Amino acid sequence: MRYQCVQCNEAFSFDDDAERPRCPKCLRQHGLRKLDESLAPAAGRKRGTPLPLVLLLLAAGAGGVYLFLAHGIHRSAPALLADQLRTAGVDAGNLVQLTAADDSVTLFAQQAVRSADKPEDKARAIVAALAARAQKQAFSRWPMVDTRALPDAAPLSAKETLAAIQKDGARAELYPLEVTALAVAALRSVDVPALVIEVFRYDGERAPLDPSGRFGYYALALPRSDGKPVATFDPYGARSLAPKPADFVTLSDLQVMAAALSLRGLHRVSNASESAGALVDAEAAVKLAPSSATVRSARAALMIASGGTEEGARELEAAAQLRPDPARRNNVAVLALAKGDADRAAKEVAMALQEAPDFASAHLTLASVHLARGETELARSELAKADSLEPNLAAVALSWAEFYASTGELAQAIAKGEQGVRLRPNNPETHLVLARVYRSASRFDDMRAQARKVLELASAADKERIKTLLLQVLGPTALEQPSGDSDALHLPSPQAGAVEPPSGGSGLQLGEPRLRLGGDSDKLKLKLQP
Repeated sequence: MRYQCVQCNEAFSFDDDAERPRCPKCLRQHGLRKLDESLAPAAGRKRGTPLPLVLLLLAAGAGGVYLFLAHGIHRSAPALLADQLRTAGVDAGNLVQLTAADDSVTLFAQQAVRSADKPEDKARAIVAALAARAQKQAFSRWPMVDTRALPDAAPLSAKETLAAIQKDGARAELYPLEVTALAVAALRSVDVPALVIEVFRYDGERAPLDPSGRFGYYALALPRSDGKPVATFDPYGARSLAPKPADFVTLSDLQVMAAALSLRGLHRVSNASESAGALVDAEAAVKLAPSSATVRSARAALMIASGGTEEGARELEAAAQLRPDPARRNNVAVLALAKGDADRAAKEVAMALQEAPDFASAHLTLASVHLARGETELARSELAKADSLEPNLAAVALSWAEFYASTGELAQAIAKGEQGVRLRPNNPETHLVLARVYRSASRFDDMRAQARKVLELASAADKERIKTLLLQVLGPTALEQPSGDSDALHLPSPQAGAVEPPSGGSGLQLGEPRLRLGGDSDKLKLKLQP
């Protein structure tokens, strides 16, 4: 039988079934893998490219001690990963470059690690270099409730992420996956076999790391050969505290591709209106990581955004069963509220806030629950809490807009609706909420301008469905040409005017704009936004 040592790359034969094989070069008995004879190097011939990264994850007892055995990382990894993806029947395109290091990434790594010798010291140096860029506001932590507005492409490769953080004060909105991928690529370029982990919580945090439940929070880990717990590092948030073993999972490179495909799908439907391609990405991601609550949550959002509301709702429930954390409990609460089950929504969001009291989106959901029950002042209080936690979050502005419209405070409703559009101009939800507010204020030309913007942001495949829904929500004249030049957002003062016939739905309600469900009574309650 042929074996290969993952420590020194030595290939050798060992045929004694009574003894454990031992590497003849470094004398190790751990970290040996069997080689297919057809792949073994011929005698006297230079070895070819080593096999792909192999992970062996062993959970030892209640203490959750993990031992990782891994191959060295090589520059040919993207090609090898592409082969693995083809075997799995997945076309990830240029996403295979996510953790690949080009010359610029290698130079960044070499300058960061300098004289550091031990793998952990190199990891600390890379994380410190990224923290220094964050301190210069080259990139910044942002709410991560909606997809970022720019750039449209996501996720960025390691090379692209490095380019994005070169300028001080750029405040680039980067995802944890992108920053961690850069750190992993940098470490692999200096011969440190870094791995990606998904972290669900750090002790002491009062809000979810990923409030949406769809983007994921990623960090890096280093394998150890001495049986001690794996060393973890946080390139995105620079936390010094390590997560508990139960609060993170280690990902294979294929599972990292699943996370990347999910993120690309969310951006395709949100920023580029490519709903068909987004669903292809979502299905591929689930194929690679079927047990990932984050991947399943992203698929749910994409299904709902594409009209598969009932199936998407079931997928949301499945994600919450896989990991009932605050973000996914809040998503289930939104789902329950959209179905008219305020009691279940209240229960789920209460559990979310018990674990994460500073969770702004959960406070918005609780405000919706209160308003659905007619508890106006309690709703106002919850909105104020969310506003104090995330004052620049578009969802907060939109919720205020709906609240003020429901209480007849139309000037405030319009101001908040317009603020939401400014914060997220490429998000169709913001334009639809503002259109509904304009309709409540009898500003019908402005309503129609916003309806047209919603259609512009819809994919070609979705336009007819969106037209129908706009007519249901905004009335029979919603898609008529505005009488004035209202194609661009303008901010005239509130005006009185003739009231159009109602569309057949109820008035603007805070609980409506989060999820679009099927059924005549639901009309357009908006999608759970990617």
